[in-house]
Amino acid sequence: MAQKITRVSLTLPKDLLDELDGALKAQGYASRSEAVRDALRDFLASYRWRRELGGEQLGALLVLYEHGVRGLIDVLMDIQHEHSQTISAVQHLHIDAKNCLEVLIVKGTADEVCKLVDRIGSLRGVKQAKLVVVGG
Repeated sequence: MAQKITRVSLTLPKDLLDELDGALKAQGYASRSEAVRDALRDFLASYRWRRELGGEQLGALLVLYEHGVRGLIDVLMDIQHEHSQTISAVQHLHIDAKNCLEVLIVKGTADEVCKLVDRIGSLRGVKQAKLVVVGG
């Protein structure tokens, strides 16, 4: 029996939609829905993987964000100070006129690190928050 499909609506900036359409064509996707389903599966696999981490973890949290979003830099700085026991170092890079990348070296329990990733990743203006674990 086929799985029930539910329609959802998605709002995207034009440049992101244009890039998505180009990638769909290059990779031979039949529809946007197919690609979005694949992206969601990847997102959920990463989420499940982070939830299964245990013990002490060492890694890097890469945070791509739009620095012009009101209050975002202050919130990021506050979070970094609140988590000074987990964040060992921070490298800040100016990507272009609008975007910055911060690389946070993190070390702590899997729970602490995952909560930090979730908190930063949910902020308005953060485009991506990607955790790379290299060891424990």
